Amino acid sequence: MRGLRAASVLVATAVIGALAVAALVGAYVPLRLLAMAAEGRLNMVVAGVFAFIGVVAGAAIAFFAVVVGVPLLTVVPGSGGRTAREAEERLTAYRARQRAMLEELDEVRRLLEEIRDLLKRGVEG
Repeated sequence: MRGLRAASVLVATAVIGALAVAALVGAYVPLRLLAMAAEGRLNMVVAGVFAFIGVVAGAAIAFFAVVVGVPLLTVVPGSGGRTAREAEERLTAYRARQRAMLEELDEVRRLLEEIRDLLKRGVEG
């Protein structure tokens, strides 16, 4: 159970980290470029182009973090990509198999008791 929780925490951390990178690339970098252009250390056109590229790149990173990360959080970790419903179906099938095995073991026990009783009668008789 710990492994499942650790995987969920890892995925959530990765998504949050990607969103933080997206915020830095999409907001801080363009603002810093425009500030440098205002100070005269960078050409205004170059700063504008790179600021636009930064905003687009930040939006793309955020988009892919949400598109890839959210479905990973909704899948049961450690189940090989199966959803909770598929895992529940597998568990139900496993329980049915275990019940069938127990019934077979009960039948084997009855047969062994019969053999024991026959052997006791043979020894006594």
